[in-house]
Amino acid sequence: MGRFLLLLLFFGSTSFASEFLITETSLLKLANKSNPSMDEIEASFLASKVQAEELKDKFGFEAYAGYNHQKTREKALISFMPVFSNINQYQVGVKKYTKYGLVLDLHRSVDTRSAKSTPVSASSYNDLTSVTDEFVVQMDLWKDFMGTMTRAQFDNVQDLKKKDNLQKELSKSVLLNNIRRVYWSLVANNEKIRITKRLYIAAKKQAADAKRRKANSISDKAEVAMFESLVHQRKGSLLSLEYERETMLKNLRDLLPSLNGKELTLVDYDIKKANLEVLACSAKIDGQQGIPFEHTHYDEITSLLRSMQGRQKSIDQKYDDVDLKFELKMKRTGVASDQVGSNFYGDYDSALQDFEDNNRSGMSAGLMLTIPFGEDKGSTAAVKEALSDKQFNAHIDKLDANVKATHRKVKQAVRLLSFMVNEQKLNSKQLTIRVKEMKKKYAQARIPEYALIQDENDLLQSDLAIVETQLLVVNTILDYLSVFDTYPCTFNRK
Repeated sequence: MGRFLLLLLFFGSTSFASEFLITETSLLKLANKSNPSMDEIEASFLASKVQAEELKDKFGFEAYAGYNHQKTREKALISFMPVFSNINQYQVGVKKYTKYGLVLDLHRSVDTRSAKSTPVSASSYNDLTSVTDEFVVQMDLWKDFMGTMTRAQFDNVQDLKKKDNLQKELSKSVLLNNIRRVYWSLVANNEKIRITKRLYIAAKKQAADAKRRKANSISDKAEVAMFESLVHQRKGSLLSLEYERETMLKNLRDLLPSLNGKELTLVDYDIKKANLEVLACSAKIDGQQGIPFEHTHYDEITSLLRSMQGRQKSIDQKYDDVDLKFELKMKRTGVASDQVGSNFYGDYDSALQDFEDNNRSGMSAGLMLTIPFGEDKGSTAAVKEALSDKQFNAHIDKLDANVKATHRKVKQAVRLLSFMVNEQKLNSKQLTIRVKEMKKKYAQARIPEYALIQDENDLLQSDLAIVETQLLVVNTILDYLSVFDTYPCTFNRK
């Protein structure tokens, strides 16, 4: 009873496993919907976006506030001087950094303090208040004059974000094309299984026929053994192809983890239509005169990199430059310190009123010059400039070479592969005629069995080679579409 329940559970779990019908469209929909590979691509290019947003935040408004409290038991050095004990200081302000080398700062400071009377001084001080409004402008007069370096950094980060967005799209295209590779490998594998199975069935019939011929004393053990061997050989080829199929399905599950736990079934496909699409795309690529830069993001990426390289060069050259800053402060102060007898008092409102009653405004201006000494900074600047230059050049040259090499290689390859498929098909056509004639001769006992088997094997290998070459054409075109991802071709499906 226990075994019966275990078997029931086992078969029940397998029979209720959900089925996924494999088509090119269903795989692409699933890939675009959600999968870890897409998430990894998204995550890998978020760093530049974060960097751009952080730099953008730097140029926003920044509010700040502060509070300070002081209390002391110290005694005055001079007996009639008051010692302010309860001191409360507040500050609130807004600061703005700009892309033009300016820092604007507007803040209000409030100082409220009190002091008790002493045996020597009968005066008391209660909440004496001063309010200061201050507007500060800081400007870079040399290194970042009018924000030349800051804007260069800002523009570089913005272009970096654009570049990464383009590379993200290319990476997604590569991923989708890799999924398509697996799909077409499964189709090719299925075609090979179909071809091999057809000859496997033929071999079984031939073995059965040889046994009948032996029973009628027309053939011998050697002939029967040869055909039996052929059956096992072709069965082994089928098992090998089925193993390849399972490996491909595993690769598909690795690319799309949501397929794990599902039964995968390859849906019938229109191989003739697919061949026509591939041939049309091959012919279009072969007829392409120049490199179709308009159908790839790589030219946009290299253009952005060149712009970034120029800006970075100017930034690196200023690394060891002098730093001259100008600061202008404008302020007004209101003081509340009214006297009644020997007692002094004040409050915040009175300090504000003092703004209107008394002109206590002021202004100050200053310069700060920083000059680097020695050769250390100059050497560092030279190294930084050389490093940036080489990194940008290497990246640009690599992308440029990839575009040109892909176009040249694929253009030549699709032409050669098309010729190869045609020759292989002609070869299979002639071998089909020969096998048909050899079967007649074998039936008439005019040729030995190994001659027929050799021709059948040649036909099998020729048919399998056609499928293999057609798959090679598909993969070559997918290589092309991974670089020229917007190429107008029916086979370019995303």
